[in-house]
Amino acid sequence: MISSDSRSSRAFLLPLILVLAAAAFRWAKLKGYITIEALENFSPWMALAFTGTLVFPKRVSFVCIPALLFVIGMVATSVSDVLHWEAVAVYGCFGLAAWLAARWRGKVGLVGGLLGVIGCSIGFYVVTNTVSWLAEPSYAKSLAGWLQALTTGIGLPGLPPTTWFLRQSLISDLAFSCLLLAAYNTEAAIRRQQAIPLLRSSAA
Repeated sequence: MISSDSRSSRAFLLPLILVLAAAAFRWAKLKGYITIEALENFSPWMALAFTGTLVFPKRVSFVCIPALLFVIGMVATSVSDVLHWEAVAVYGCFGLAAWLAARWRGKVGLVGGLLGVIGCSIGFYVVTNTVSWLAEPSYAKSLAGWLQALTTGIGLPGLPPTTWFLRQSLISDLAFSCLLLAAYNTEAAIRRQQAIPLLRSSAA
């Protein structure tokens, strides 16, 4: 287990490279430069916000990665695209996930980190689809309409159900989280520093 006061010397370079690569990928995706279907469906943004913050040193504020995502969205699209209330809900989720991860730094192991990103990914799904339910006139403003927003979606031809997006988000977030955690522990091993353990110690 890594104590909070050892954060300043924690392995950092490899996770930073991955975070910057993911940020560049998000910019390219928003600009429409990603045309490979498998990559178009790869959206590890909650992993970037949560797990990225989790493996960063304590001196790095939790606002850094959500702010990076916000700036990328603004540069790749427009100010209006990131300031309307649906987008604010999205970036608010990123900020909340990063804040939670900052509180968990040095207190959770690999399993705890992965469970955390799963929870954040599901929470993001519920919040964003609830916002869609409120904003989309096609949804009945009732419990049945809300459940429709969380499951089948509007049901337009060629549009997958919203549960498909949840599955893709979970796959993307878990895959990128595993990559970030593996990068951190690999660098820690190279530097002969303490790695993130599989499970949290009883003293944590």
